[in-house]
Amino acid sequence: MAKETTRIRIGTLVSNPVLRPPALLAKEALTIDHLSEGRLELGIGTGIEPLDHAAMGLDYWSPGERVARFSEYVEVVDGLLANPSRAYAFEGRFYRTREAAMGPPPVQRPRPPITVGGQSPTVLRVAAERADCWNTAGPLGLGMDEILETTHRQNDQLDEMCVAFERDPTELRRSLFLVGALDAWASHDALEKIVRRFGEIGISEFVLFWPPGERLNLFEHVATEVIPALRTGTLP
Repeated sequence: MAKETTRIRIGTLVSNPVLRPPALLAKEALTIDHLSEGRLELGIGTGIEPLDHAAMGLDYWSPGERVARFSEYVEVVDGLLANPSRAYAFEGRFYRTREAAMGPPPVQRPRPPITVGGQSPTVLRVAAERADCWNTAGPLGLGMDEILETTHRQNDQLDEMCVAFERDPTELRRSLFLVGALDAWASHDALEKIVRRFGEIGISEFVLFWPPGERLNLFEHVATEVIPALRTGTLP
């Protein structure tokens, strides 16, 4: 993707802590940041899929262990990418690294942007403390109104946490993954409705799946008309 494109930003949504040690992910991210000439967005999740644990020969992490690992994991990746030319050390409950140095500085300074995905209190805290973007899909299995209400509440919590970390809340981008009840391809104006409603509560980025075959005809309409109009505010 980095080699075949020149303008779009590329990245992961989200990298799985189950599959890679944090130092390995940081090294891969640094490499892709250079290959893309500074277009990487690094997403990190908590690792909730049982299949990934089974594939790696691991017992399934409990919710408590999962979020504790996540907090340490993001701290290590953040530290390594922000200080790639100096030896970095971390000693945590689940992760350790000593004398780690990544190599040349990243193209993006101080490091490629980090997105964290999830809704737990720990994920929200890590987002407010360290991330550049928070991504959520809302509570799965609920309708749009319930997702909107929950996301609004979590956005307010993030604002408060940012202030507690002496950070401007506007520095943390808010991103919504359109899945389940948030189906961008459900109708001709579905994406517009979702963007309008969630934009009002502070969501500024929207992540879409590729449309299913029977709705592929909507893709060109959304890409060439809806999205540019939403960006410029020119939709009627």
